[in-house]
Amino acid sequence: MAMVEPIEPINRAHETEPVKKVRPRYRDAKESEADGLEVSFVAKTLKRAVEEAKKIPEVREDKVEILRQQVQNGTYKPDLGALAKILYKAGFGK
Repeated sequence: MAMVEPIEPINRAHETEPVKKVRPRYRDAKESEADGLEVSFVAKTLKRAVEEAKKIPEVREDKVEILRQQVQNGTYKPDLGALAKILYKAGFGK
């Protein structure tokens, strides 16, 4: 049977160095007072896009009406291949 080498005892934990306190320099403190927040162009554009998207109704009544008429007339022909892909990606059929 092979011998397992002993693990070095953890006896040097008390030998850690003390944490040094760091004082901010006057120049750094003065510069931080002038710090500010600037919102990027991308963030502003994204905010506007979200606000505009919130104005769009969740249900597009015009699209629903067109589909309703197609179903009533018997002319509604859904893309079954696309539907199958959507259902497969959603976890159905696995």
